[in-house]
Amino acid sequence: MLSVDVGNLWKQTLGALEIDLDPAVIATWFKNTHIYETTENKIIIACPDSYSRNIIENRYAEKIRLIISAVTGQKIVIEFIVKPQKIQQTMTGPLFDEAPQNNSRSNPNAQPTSITNQETSGYKLNTSYTLDKFIVGISNRVVHAAAVSVVESPGQLYNPLFIYGPSGVGKTHLLHAIGNAVKEKNPDLKIVYTSTEQFVNDMIMHIRQKKDMQAFRNKYRTSQLLLIDDIQFLSGKESSQEEFYHTFNELYQLNNQIVIASDREPSQLSGVADRLISRFKGGLMTMISPPDYETRLAIVYTRANELGLILNDSICQYIAERAIQNIREIYGLMLQIKSYTVTHNDPLTLHLIKSIINPGGEPAVVRRKITPELIFDLVTNHFNTNMKELCGKKRTQEIVTPRQLTMFLLRNELGMNLKEIGNILGGRDHTTVMHGCERVKSDIESNLNVLLKNQLATIRQELYS
Repeated sequence: MLSVDVGNLWKQTLGALEIDLDPAVIATWFKNTHIYETTENKIIIACPDSYSRNIIENRYAEKIRLIISAVTGQKIVIEFIVKPQKIQQTMTGPLFDEAPQNNSRSNPNAQPTSITNQETSGYKLNTSYTLDKFIVGISNRVVHAAAVSVVESPGQLYNPLFIYGPSGVGKTHLLHAIGNAVKEKNPDLKIVYTSTEQFVNDMIMHIRQKKDMQAFRNKYRTSQLLLIDDIQFLSGKESSQEEFYHTFNELYQLNNQIVIASDREPSQLSGVADRLISRFKGGLMTMISPPDYETRLAIVYTRANELGLILNDSICQYIAERAIQNIREIYGLMLQIKSYTVTHNDPLTLHLIKSIINPGGEPAVVRRKITPELIFDLVTNHFNTNMKELCGKKRTQEIVTPRQLTMFLLRNELGMNLKEIGNILGGRDHTTVMHGCERVKSDIESNLNVLLKNQLATIRQELYS
């Protein structure tokens, strides 16, 4: 057996790969990989699925072998396997340092209603939306972790969970995914998924047809998991707000989980009563931003696999660079390509892909070309600094923050490797760049540096405007 710390060895290997490879490659193919077993001269590397294993084995095996051989000082044989499935362990603590105060209201004597699960709102859960299929990146890592916590402990940690963000970034996917995961763990729980429009229409129908309003209320108030989409549509509907207010209160008092999705944060919901907004703010509010380049590329690779499309790296990168608004745009482009392959047998080249996406030679939608110079301009203008200071030796916080943010943007929006970023920022070592990127990533994901998160969101919005 090799006398090495396999965890540290794999960490060093991934660190060495990050120097030369696109960060999206690392995030897409090496996520959830680890050293599974070692012998005297062989190392077995476990991959999460057969598709990842094949890609890593065919494209990166020799590079990995050389790195591990250099680190261990031995000639090593590499083997790749699909890792055995493990039983998911229950999370025992909150996602953040301190759980919301509504934990203190938990009533140990409350008895959950045992009702066979049914989607009584008229909407069924979409079983194709699962947490496993939700591509996690910088823009959605926190909300994904919150969703997992809700699945593990419904009604206990984050109630309500309020998810907000622009159209097409995955809010509805998460609602369905939470419902599907809870249903799998607890088949007897009553789960209700609905849109706000459906809630309002259901109420109006009961009033117009003079049906028993208690039947309407029971649909929602007896649910043990309520998933409600597009809450912004409650705006201006006073009677519906009144009904939802009492529904919310009843579920909350019973410790039944509420998950709400919106296209804006609660404080921006005009035409919604303050008492409802204050309740939305009483749990965990978390935002999903438009996906960065790394996440978009990972989505393209994953979607291509699901659709059975064989696309080379240049094609995947082209789609990720072109679809900058949201995930829905990526799916639309991928479906265009898939529909073409149904009736044509032509090899999928980059030139052909461009013609499919822009049929009849129509010009592509003009988009701002993302360059290092554009990133430098936006960062220096936002922080009132200049390139000389970004590339210099000064280490005050006023300079370190924009410098590290520049590193992060070059890495995640342009896919530049650590060496290239170091060279362009005054000849810095790749480890300095790695530290800077990790620092920004950590601050954003932990939600501790809200100012930095907002600064990044503002610059990214300008970058793609």
